[in-house]
Amino acid sequence: MEIKQLRYFKRVADTGSVSRAAAALSVAQPAVSRQIANLEESLGTPLFFRNGRGVKLTDAGQQLYTHTSEILDAIRQAEQNVRDTMGIARGTILLGSMPTVIRYLAPPLLARIATSHPELVLEFTEGLSGYVNEWLSNGLLDVAILHDAARTQHFLTEPLMREELVYVVAGEARIGPTVPFRELAAQPLVLPRKAHGLRLQVERVANHCRLPLTIVGEVDSLAAIKAMLHEGDKGAVLPRGAVLPSDGLTVHPVTDPPLSRTLLLATSSQRPVSQTTRAVIQELKQVVRAYTASNGGWAGAERYVDRPAATQAADLVPVRAGEMRPERYGHVA
Repeated sequence: MEIKQLRYFKRVADTGSVSRAAAALSVAQPAVSRQIANLEESLGTPLFFRNGRGVKLTDAGQQLYTHTSEILDAIRQAEQNVRDTMGIARGTILLGSMPTVIRYLAPPLLARIATSHPELVLEFTEGLSGYVNEWLSNGLLDVAILHDAARTQHFLTEPLMREELVYVVAGEARIGPTVPFRELAAQPLVLPRKAHGLRLQVERVANHCRLPLTIVGEVDSLAAIKAMLHEGDKGAVLPRGAVLPSDGLTVHPVTDPPLSRTLLLATSSQRPVSQTTRAVIQELKQVVRAYTASNGGWAGAERYVDRPAATQAADLVPVRAGEMRPERYGHVA
């Protein structure tokens, strides 16, 4: 087995598609297929089931995936340790977050890294917060941006910013331009499954208000949620920045209480943060400051302002615009 084969194999497994893996790796699709075929030949067993919608791991593929993640993580850590002794930020850093966050942060962050750290390669992967949480826990990411509902003792976290959460429907809602949370809870809702931070945040507020939610669909895909809104009388709770003009959807602010989520910068507490990772973190903070200071470009994004600690119950109700109550977070230098 070769390192390149393992990297290609892991990317195909993560994306579920040879074509998507090739695009992410910036190589031709036949090159990826050839490396996978060579790997399967050397091991004497198929690693993927092929179908018209992509690929899935076989039992043998699942076994190899576990080892591959550990091997590639160990190689990346060894490379970073050596480079740190040279005092130069170089190598590859993997950053994961929710689709909305990646869409806003990736372009300016890549531009800053290319200018300030030209020997550093920054790669992005996206998924709902439950998946990103799992990837960071398993050592598959160097840095993650998570929803505040996904905190765990295995992460070092630092609050970055707040995003407004809004009620979204196709066309105009019949309950007014703004939607009190009590009325939102009674509407048919499409939400991610319970493992994901947005769902946890909505349920947390509903429990605090002692209101049942009317959930008619559980979907772990932002695109699928938007598509379902056009199929019938359903609504969703999404970050304001996730809704584009081309989506044909209407945004309604939520009141009594308003909804928001805190985005956290997170690294694993199980391994040291390398100099290269710190370089990416500092550039990331600058990008976030630029968005929240200008108050433009990222709809619903607000600056995080430290305040005295509040009770857990009080923290369920967001405070005035521009203010956020901190909870007990670790700190990523």
